[in-house]
Amino acid sequence: MKVISKNPPAAPNVFTPSYYVKGLALGVPTFLVAVHLWTWVFAGAVFWGGHADFRQLYAAAKMVQMGRASQLYDYESQKALQDRFVSPEGIALPFVSPAYEALAFSPLSKLSYRAAYGVMVGINLTALAICLLLLRSWTANLRAAFVWLPVALALGFLPIAGALLQGQDSILLTLILVSAFVLLHRERKLTAGVVTAIGLFKFSIVLPLVALFLLWRRWRFLFGFALCGASLLLISVWLTGAAEARTYIGSLLGIAGLGPADSGLAQYPVRLQKMADVHGLVFEVAHRWLKPSYVSAVALLASLVVFACTAWHGRSVQNTSQLLLIAIPCAVLVSHHTYIHDLSVLFLPMVLMLDCFLPFERFDRRAQWIVGIAGLMLMAPAIESYAPDHFYLVTLAVAALLMGMLLAAELNTRCRDSKVSPRFFDQDLSRHG
Repeated sequence: MKVISKNPPAAPNVFTPSYYVKGLALGVPTFLVAVHLWTWVFAGAVFWGGHADFRQLYAAAKMVQMGRASQLYDYESQKALQDRFVSPEGIALPFVSPAYEALAFSPLSKLSYRAAYGVMVGINLTALAICLLLLRSWTANLRAAFVWLPVALALGFLPIAGALLQGQDSILLTLILVSAFVLLHRERKLTAGVVTAIGLFKFSIVLPLVALFLLWRRWRFLFGFALCGASLLLISVWLTGAAEARTYIGSLLGIAGLGPADSGLAQYPVRLQKMADVHGLVFEVAHRWLKPSYVSAVALLASLVVFACTAWHGRSVQNTSQLLLIAIPCAVLVSHHTYIHDLSVLFLPMVLMLDCFLPFERFDRRAQWIVGIAGLMLMAPAIESYAPDHFYLVTLAVAALLMGMLLAAELNTRCRDSKVSPRFFDQDLSRHG
């Protein structure tokens, strides 16, 4: 019978992966990368031809470049530009991000759609490479198994693959959060807050994350976030005008079901069963028996419970960089819209969990659970390839990842309190700089 010690064991001086760890590390990422490449072969031309999410970002950037930012959230204007400069479609794919993102991508709109799409793929690949470089100190154990393993995990993680195919901006948000993690590890909390605010183009994930930091009273981080966030807000309102900004807010309320869906943007169909968050899971379980208003109320209540539990358990964690790792899966779970590409941000906590606990998985059952949870998160999005209408089930893997992060933080706190060294997530402080 395996005995679980009161405190986690010390990390081995030299990590030597077991044969089954090396076997899984060789097989699983290879399979997932193959799925990704297979999709590029059969669907790449479709996305290249204009049927990618990038069409809405390209058209919005084109509108800013043409001096029509005051119509940025007008549905008919968006559709006209998408039909003209991308490809004709029955409905428009609406742009619902803050206006500063359209301004940032406006240089791409000077290119043809296909050229701009190719550049966006290159930008995303570059951002992914920078993520791996920034995390190099936290992937030494993975590289001990195979030197190429971190790259394979990144390319094989299907949310990242989906973001690459769709020309989505989720990988850029992943880079922002990886940068914030590194800055927090170096105690540069103010700068980390500024960097995090740049990710407000995905506000449905960033705002819950920052709300947790507010409850945890990380004031320097919050000050940096508020400073940059206010600047981006002013830029966005200046760009579109106050009237269009009000239209944008009304559309967001309509999309969220908190206001009348009287704008074209708010009337765009939302497929909740394809969302890996609490809202999507509750909808799929309860919509056959409850009225839509009741489903929304239950989803809101369940999201608040997840948020409150995360805030409560995180209050004893002193390391701010660890709090970010806890906040990311919680923010994904309580986000109102979480499609497959939005899960790209989970690459950060998933990879750190794998790297930090692999040296312990042969000695401690809790470490085995944590490694298993990270492996589950890696594989779960593959549901999209086999049962896309049941993607909401990935919510369970995201919830497990959150619980795994909370357990990891608890083990790290025990190490700190009992002065056991080295600690999880700081196994070699000299290695991490």
